Amino acid sequence: MKDTELKPDEIRKIIWGLSVRRSRLQTRLSSPPPMVGGCLHTIYKKCGNPNCHCATGKKHGPYLAIVTKIDGKSKLTYVSDKDIIKKASRYQKYNKDMARLRKINEKIFYWLKILRDKNTEVYEK
Repeated sequence: MKDTELKPDEIRKIIWGLSVRRSRLQTRLSSPPPMVGGCLHTIYKKCGNPNCHCATGKKHGPYLAIVTKIDGKSKLTYVSDKDIIKKASRYQKYNKDMARLRKINEKIFYWLKILRDKNTEVYEK
């Protein structure tokens, strides 16, 4: 069945369900926990010593680092503090939740347009 073949009541149920999901997300997003900006990355490195095991393929690591943009340039900062790592993870989760919110809003907008079009007639003289 195509989206445009759904009855208005079915569309309203879909919009209501999306609105419930959006409301939960908005509630969570409106009380953000302490965060550290940037993306967490796991890094493996070669040390450059030709006699080291990393010269044959197995690199040193894993090391955790936070990458941030400052004046358009990426800055990598190694971290080992568990609290900072936790706060950086929260930042990434927060951004994912914001992306989910945007997608839900787009779906609601999509369904509202279909509902509008179902109730719109063409006027001709």
